[in-house]
Amino acid sequence: MRRSQHTEHEILFLLQEADAGISIAEICSTARISLRTFYRWRKRYGGLTSPALLHLRELEIENQRLRTMIDKLSENRHDGRARATLNKVPRQDFGSSQASVEAAGQSRGACLGRFASIRYIR
Repeated sequence: MRRSQHTEHEILFLLQEADAGISIAEICSTARISLRTFYRWRKRYGGLTSPALLHLRELEIENQRLRTMIDKLSENRHDGRARATLNKVPRQDFGSSQASVEAAGQSRGACLGRFASIRYIR
C-alpha cells in the first residue's frame, strides 16, 4: 500500500483547519490532495486528538504483531499435523489377515478389500 506524503499529525491539523471554518477546497489545493483524500481522512481521523491518534497507532502496531503471531502458530500447527501423519505407522489392512484368506478359499470369487473377511464370514 502506498504511504501518504503527509504525517498523521499534519492530517489532523488539516482536519482541524476545516473544523475552524477554512474552505475544504482551499485546504485541498494548498495541501495538494484531492477532495476524495480529504473526505477519506475525515472519515478515518475525524474527531481524533493527538493522544487518541497515538493510541490508535499503538493499537494498529499491536494488531499487526498479533496477526503475525497467529500466522506463525497456524503454520506450526499445520506443520505438526503434516509431521504426525508422516510419522504414523500404516494400519494393517483387515483384508490381508489369515481369516480373510481362509474365507476366500471357502467362498467363490475373489475376496478383495478391507472388509472382505467381514463380508464372507457368516
